[in-house]
Order: sequence, then C-alpha cells, then structure tokens
Amino acid sequence: MIEELYSSIGGDYKQAISRMQNDERIEKYLKFFLMDESYNQLEDGMATKNCEEAFNGAHTLKGVCQNMAFTDLSTIASQITEELRANNMEKAETTFLDVKREYERVIKAIKRIIM
Repeated sequence: MIEELYSSIGGDYKQAISRMQNDERIEKYLKFFLMDESYNQLEDGMATKNCEEAFNGAHTLKGVCQNMAFTDLSTIASQITEELRANNMEKAETTFLDVKREYERVIKAIKRIIM
C-alpha cells in the first residue's frame, strides 16, 4: 500500500524504505507530513509577497520532501526555493501554481492511504 502511494505521487519508495526501514515507520512520517507547516508558510509568504517568509517555507518543504523521498514535489520545491533565493517573486508566483498542484496531489494520496 505504501509502495503504491509512492508510485502514485512520483516518489522513490526504495529510497524511503532504505531511510526509514519499514512501512510502519514511513506511515508514521506520512502522518507528520500532514501536520508540517512549511507549505502553509510558503503559501502565506506568496500571498503577502513576503519573499523571505516564502523562501523559508519553500526551503523547509524541499528538505522535508527530500527526506520523505517525494521526488516530484521535492524537485518543484527546489525550483521555487532557488527562485525565491534570487528574490524573483514574479517567477516564483508561476512556479507556486505547480507546487500547489503537486502538494495537493501528495496530500490527497496520503489521506487516501492512512485516513
């Protein structure tokens, strides 16, 4: 079931299992991911055009996604992180739409599996 989740969201199950050892531990961290506030910080920063706040949220989200082996979401979070690091809010606004779509897809898939 967890492996199917990773497949459906463009994640790397093999990498996740090598880090977390078993599906039970992955499931535990999936629940933590649902409570993580980094996406909300990114979203708030984008809404208020606060580049620093958005950058902090994007950077944290990128790291969390890398640790969870959410490859697709990590890639797009990395892209917006670099755009915000360069203070390119205009480009980041476009990329944020992709981040939002990917994040919502991941959240929806996680909730189908563990809730």
